[in-house]
Amino acid sequence: MKLAPYVLLCGLNVYAIVQAAEVNVYYEDGSYFFYAKFEVEAPPERVMNVLMDYENLADLNPAIQTSEKLNSPDSSMIRVRTVVHDCILFFCKNIVRVEDVLQHENKKLEAFLIPMLSDLRSGYAAWELQQNTFSTTVTYNADMQPKFWAPPFIRSYVLTKKFKRRVLETVSRIQEIAKQNEK
Repeated sequence: MKLAPYVLLCGLNVYAIVQAAEVNVYYEDGSYFFYAKFEVEAPPERVMNVLMDYENLADLNPAIQTSEKLNSPDSSMIRVRTVVHDCILFFCKNIVRVEDVLQHENKKLEAFLIPMLSDLRSGYAAWELQQNTFSTTVTYNADMQPKFWAPPFIRSYVLTKKFKRRVLETVSRIQEIAKQNEK
């Protein structure tokens, strides 16, 4: 029973951090645009290590079913394949993404989608890390254009709400894993 207050305090700590996240998503001309900014109580190198653990990306986001590194034609990049399964109301979809990821020290990751190997026509994502005194500010920008049709209501408030929830879950997991790696 002595552990209960500790667990509660840790949970509140992560909850407070997650609540500090700024998240936006919008749809325009067939593309989805995503933005998130949040704090992680860990130095950039630990946050980067969590983000670059490509075989275990499913630990960061419950929608990711599998993730793996593939052979890359460019030695400066890492090719990563993920399969995401998610549902918005009754609309469920598996989405395969193959991306070439470029790391810029412990400051930035860029992911360039390979359309011919993915279920998306185009896509780009960037994770930027800025060191603060006791934390790291993470800024995430991404866009994607799916090859598949989605009902119009998905482009609305429903998608925004779902993306915000996924970002908050992911931030919480990054925080938790970065803290574990601290030991």
